[in-house]
Amino acid sequence: MGIAVAFNHAYDEITFTFNSCTISAAWNCGSVFGSGWTTFPPRGVAPGLQDGISFWVYGVVWFPLCLLVGLWAIRKHGSPIGSVLAPFLMVGNIFTLYPWYIEIRILGGVYCPVCVSMYVINYILTFVALSSKSNEPIEEADQEPIRTGGSSESKSRISGRSPGLSLSASQP
Repeated sequence: MGIAVAFNHAYDEITFTFNSCTISAAWNCGSVFGSGWTTFPPRGVAPGLQDGISFWVYGVVWFPLCLLVGLWAIRKHGSPIGSVLAPFLMVGNIFTLYPWYIEIRILGGVYCPVCVSMYVINYILTFVALSSKSNEPIEEADQEPIRTGGSSESKSRISGRSPGLSLSASQP
């Protein structure tokens, strides 16, 4: 999803066609792009990068890179848990602080809906990576069950059957 949105936005910025993301005066990609605050580092700050790098370039690189890192993490670990995926995605979340600052403070509440959707996609990816369950066995499951007295209740805990309930006519 992020890849498609990033490439669509790149096309809009390269061709200066923002018809797909003009909702209102406050939610308008053209207004944000026309502000001149759409590069990182900002224009004139970094020697050798007088014009900075347009945000759309970061999106076009970031989301395919997220896909590759995610596939690698799942292949290596079986799950995003215990991998570099969540910290990797956090880098993207931290990066979004700069464009948010531009849209909220510098532009006074003018937002690029496509950009905001890409931030949200990254936040969702991070949430999924953090909340995914590991495929590794839980340490307690590898231990032998503790056997106590000979009551039917303790035997049912070991065998997994409820005391007094049986689906068959004969009980072992």
